[in-house]
Amino acid sequence: MNKAIEELSIANDFIFGEIMRQPENVKPLLEAVLEKKIGEITYIEKQQDIKDGFELHGIRLDISLEDDAKTQYAVEMQTGSAYDLERRIRYYQSSLDRRTLEVSEHYRDLRDSYVIFICTDDYYKRGLALYKRKSVIEGAEDIIYEDGSHAYILNAQFTEPNLSKPALEFLRYINAKYRKQPIDISDSDYLTQIDRAVEDIKSDDRKVERFMTLAAKLEDVRYIALREGREEGRAEGEHNAKVGLVKRLLARTKSLEEIADICDLDLDEVKKIAAES
Repeated sequence: MNKAIEELSIANDFIFGEIMRQPENVKPLLEAVLEKKIGEITYIEKQQDIKDGFELHGIRLDISLEDDAKTQYAVEMQTGSAYDLERRIRYYQSSLDRRTLEVSEHYRDLRDSYVIFICTDDYYKRGLALYKRKSVIEGAEDIIYEDGSHAYILNAQFTEPNLSKPALEFLRYINAKYRKQPIDISDSDYLTQIDRAVEDIKSDDRKVERFMTLAAKLEDVRYIALREGREEGRAEGEHNAKVGLVKRLLARTKSLEEIADICDLDLDEVKKIAAES
């Protein structure tokens, strides 16, 4: 196993997404953070694009899921310094809302939604393990403005433990793995389960190849976007990066289906690139 793969941890968004797409991994975490039981997980999507139109700004969720009460959850891993989390949360929740309310439904049918950011760094610099949004009416703060939307920002560098014990243990695990510090998780069946899942992914050649391909793709896009310095350049750069990756995988005799899966592209798009090669 090369060093780059060896150093991957749960704090990596690819690893996080792969692990948390499993109900047995994400459900205990949600219950620990929310400090309540939730319904059976009925739907999970990893790395999901949500976009309302071709020219509109889209989002790419690490994990999007729904329980049997139709409650919506978006869980994000944020490494390093974060920015504009409040507005990002607002945009994420509005996107979830538009996706889940059917044409014939009323606003009262809008499902509850939770956007949860797990941050390796302390976004507000106040030491809390959990920063939880609470909306009230100004001048009458005893009135809770309850619209069914919830925002949680978790801090792996906490000094004030204002969360359940299992959630705090998970944050300590995130912090230790991200900063390459030792941690004893032998007393936690859940963290042992998560840690084993991380190692299983790192030893899975197909998943590792997918990760390395996506990482290379991101680096290609960043390089070309910086070089062009224009919106047109970024769009063209993304296209060129996709084409280049597909061609390299074709040269390695990968099937079209495998390439579509590795590059996270539609099969028709891969076929088109292959036909033009």
